[in-house]
Amino acid sequence: HSYHEVVALSYFMRNKTSTRGPSKKIPQKQNIIPKKTVNKTSYDGLVALFLIIIIGIIIYSDSFNCSFHFDDTQSIVEKTNIHDLSRIVSLWKSDQTRFIPYLTFALNYHFDKLNVWGYHLINLIIHLINSCLVWWITLLIFSSPQLRAKPISKYKNSIALVTALIFVSHPLATESVTYITQRMASLAALFYFLSCALFMKGRLDNKRSNLKYMFYGGSFVFAVFAFYSKENALTLPFAILLLEIFFFQTKSISINIKNYKTIVTFLGLLCFVFLTVLKFHNSIFKTLSPDVYNDYRTITPLTYLLTQFSVIVKYIQLLIFPVNQNFDYDYPLSTGFFEIKTLICFLLLSSLIVLAIYLFKKNRIISFGILWFFLTLVVESSIVPISDVIIEHRTYLPSFGIFLLLSYSINYFLWDKNKNIAISLIVLIIGINSYLTYQRNIIWTDEISLYSDAMKKSPNKARPYCVLGSIYYIDNKLDEAMIHLNKAAELQPQNYNAYYIRGNVYGAKKMNKEALADYDKSIERNPNFFRVYNNRGNIYKDEKRFDEAYSDYDKALKLNPEYSDAYNNKGTVLIERHQLPEAITNFHKAIELKPDFAIAYVNLAVAELNSGNKDQACIDFNKSLNLGFDQAKDLIKQYCK
Repeated sequence: HSYHEVVALSYFMRNKTSTRGPSKKIPQKQNIIPKKTVNKTSYDGLVALFLIIIIGIIIYSDSFNCSFHFDDTQSIVEKTNIHDLSRIVSLWKSDQTRFIPYLTFALNYHFDKLNVWGYHLINLIIHLINSCLVWWITLLIFSSPQLRAKPISKYKNSIALVTALIFVSHPLATESVTYITQRMASLAALFYFLSCALFMKGRLDNKRSNLKYMFYGGSFVFAVFAFYSKENALTLPFAILLLEIFFFQTKSISINIKNYKTIVTFLGLLCFVFLTVLKFHNSIFKTLSPDVYNDYRTITPLTYLLTQFSVIVKYIQLLIFPVNQNFDYDYPLSTGFFEIKTLICFLLLSSLIVLAIYLFKKNRIISFGILWFFLTLVVESSIVPISDVIIEHRTYLPSFGIFLLLSYSINYFLWDKNKNIAISLIVLIIGINSYLTYQRNIIWTDEISLYSDAMKKSPNKARPYCVLGSIYYIDNKLDEAMIHLNKAAELQPQNYNAYYIRGNVYGAKKMNKEALADYDKSIERNPNFFRVYNNRGNIYKDEKRFDEAYSDYDKALKLNPEYSDAYNNKGTVLIERHQLPEAITNFHKAIELKPDFAIAYVNLAVAELNSGNKDQACIDFNKSLNLGFDQAKDLIKQYCK
């Protein structure tokens, strides 16, 4: 009997009416749940949430000053349409599938500009909310019709807490929390979890109340938010179907084509799949040609799928034993199904899926955990080629399935037999996770520490050397930059980015001939790389070869019409060519695209001075000063007395 059945039976036996005497009326108030029980349940929940949040804050306390990394430059620092909230329409048109994360970046930029502290605060808040949602969903699962009468359900509070603590503390989540751009992964997970939780709340509400339909409505709204956060949210309808089948269907699973619910569900999923395919079309299945982003390897849908067999096994290993994490894995491609590694991993993954199916009736939690993991990985680990075949933030949402399975297994196999061993194991897991997460955040402090770590773990991959070379160039450590860029070019001669950055280093050293040679090599390897034309134009301008400089700036703008630097540089050439109205037009365009472009205001003021418009020139000199260009003080003193 369940706990409640035993209590009810005991109560009945104590108050059973004798057949010989008159029946006694049972006082109504004795059927009321004692107030202390309700209060204790609420208190336990608050303590659990407090513990989850406090542990999360402590282990991520060293992440708030971690710098921008890698895609952060493209997605935040240089993404001009998030730098002005009035350009939200432009943002929607360019990035619909990830509009909501970009909208949050725009809000961050509005309040914090490029101060990383605010971005990290929002990322951590999202992670803490997700961890609390993991706790809530786990409780809802054990409160479902399939599990609430099972003996294991009496441990639901402890299982939910342990699952959430593993989730909040696991070091593999650092890439979704500390890596600012990967707010996309954690925010999509937040809406995904919310949609699932509200669906379950609606299913658990047995009354046809307005509240029930509010839960369903909320589930739908958050599903839409998830779809506009990241593409892996496309599995959400199937995740909800998984929850329905595993925990809410109390009868044997059967398909009744006469049942309107079955027909509606089938048609809904069919329409969803059709609209998804229509939206993305077959372009997502195209072979990826060799490029700097995929380490100059050709990646076909089949190659990607075969490689993912071993990648998924690697993800499982990292979730259970999170050691030797790497931001930039040098992972080999699989070229054939019958390669030993590929075949073994395929058999292992197939065995897990077969096990999940076999355990469906016998142990639904283990079965569900396995299938949740595979389902939520399917978008990024199947036949849609992605440049990086393995990357840690893809495990953020799938990890819930593994952590639920792990915490349940500890309870199921150890708790009743030896509670002390179970508690010790839980404390050990969470303690090790917390320590590793804290240490991993130290590596994330800046790009030098992050990519130095990646370089050690991927010594034969060009990208870490290339990125380090770029960082040293920005820091004006030109000799160190040259060493790393030479190594990158040696490891990957087709890497146009290595030649481009090395050209920048030569330019900083005033070695114009060598700079032009490297820019030419970069263009030869990638004629569509707009930045290299801009920088080669700067060398031509430095050598007074204005026509060649103008031509290169034009090429850069044809490849990227929103490249503000090229408009500014083109304007300076137009000043040299005494084409002042055209120069002023280009400076205005540069400022329109980048409102905080201080040097563009200075150049605009110079063009206005040469045009005889001294008053407007002084206004623009002051604007550049307000934007932090201190040299404008001398110009103001000279021209604006």
